[in-house]
Amino acid sequence: MKKLSCVVITMVMISFLNNASAQILDKIKNKTKQRADQKVDQTIDKGLDEVEGKNKKEKVKTDEDGDVKIKNEEGPKSNPQGLKAYSKYDFVPGEKIVYAEDFAQDVVGEFPLKWNTNGTGEIVTIEGLPGKWLQITGGTKYESPYSNNLPENYTVEFDLVMEFKASMHVPSIGFLMVNNKAKSTYQPGMRLMIAPQAGTYSSDEEQNSIDRIRLVSFNEKGERYLEGKDQLIGEFYKYNHKSIPVHVAIWIQKERARVWINQTKVYDLPKAIPAGLVLTNVALETEYYGSSNENYKYFISNLKIAVAAPDTRSKLITEGKWSTTGILFDVNSDKIKPTSYGTLKEIATILTENADVKVKIIGHTDTDGDDAKNLDLSKRRAAAVKTALSKEFNIDASRLDTDGMGETKPVADNNTSEGKAQNRRVEFIKL
Repeated sequence: MKKLSCVVITMVMISFLNNASAQILDKIKNKTKQRADQKVDQTIDKGLDEVEGKNKKEKVKTDEDGDVKIKNEEGPKSNPQGLKAYSKYDFVPGEKIVYAEDFAQDVVGEFPLKWNTNGTGEIVTIEGLPGKWLQITGGTKYESPYSNNLPENYTVEFDLVMEFKASMHVPSIGFLMVNNKAKSTYQPGMRLMIAPQAGTYSSDEEQNSIDRIRLVSFNEKGERYLEGKDQLIGEFYKYNHKSIPVHVAIWIQKERARVWINQTKVYDLPKAIPAGLVLTNVALETEYYGSSNENYKYFISNLKIAVAAPDTRSKLITEGKWSTTGILFDVNSDKIKPTSYGTLKEIATILTENADVKVKIIGHTDTDGDDAKNLDLSKRRAAAVKTALSKEFNIDASRLDTDGMGETKPVADNNTSEGKAQNRRVEFIKL
């Protein structure tokens, strides 16, 4: 009987141990999977953080004696100038975005799928800058996929990074808005030529180094119609080898053309475009002359074409609301970019002229990223706009309410670059 009892007890213990072992194995498997998933999530988060510029890079720089000079430098570099530096900037971007290109869908190391070229170029990332960039070479033309008739009133913006050796003569780069269906030698339209560190310059004296900007237009026969006076600035030389983009903005109103390089208006030409000329395409073109490719690097991104806005006063005062994509922020941040000054000044002027009007400022985002984080970001961005209007333009803060909708109220398709750019907006509602 005792033997039978021992056998039964032994069998029960074996069964228990087997079950326990199975449970332990299951727990080990689950824990292993959880850790693996967590590891993958952390890797993905880190990658996204780097793309969005959220990570803080631990950098330590020392002087000649080895003492620490700079520590915990922020990740993405940006134009260091604040809103005050753009106090004379009166560019207001168009409201309806018809083309946007940040190359997000393209593969690093490859030429952008939708573009065309007669030479070479590739998509790259730039250390310290968010997003992707098209690196371009000398003696090459790059045609965007945009091929519709440009409207009579529109704006064009893009960011340009130029790195070069100051002792070398490097190719100029032209931004073209043309009719690409014309058969003439020179396509009808407008060319904005940028020649970095042209003219009299010295590699040792920054103040003697200048960039030459020239606007040239051609009529429907391909004949030279207008050549603007050379404008000499130092923006590209100033930020050379600092990976800081220079922002180029163009505003076309029928025949009139205005051009800004960062906060500086370099052209305001009332008769720059031949009357009635239809333009159909935007492109880039680099010159053949200059030193070899290893002596310079040119990058472009964040190209945007938008139909210029109708009377803003009519929209807000008579219709009760106004939405703008012209207030821009650093990536994943509520820090307002200086190039937003013109739009902020526009709304501040309306509020100043209509002192009894109160508004609610509502932030909106696209669908990239976490829903909850987007909601929080949209609220913080609305609050940042309120602060800017109050501190920079003396608008009574009690007249300004804020809210954020995150990604919940899209006005365009989030599956396209144009739609995402349209959804990243700030809305003003008359109370």
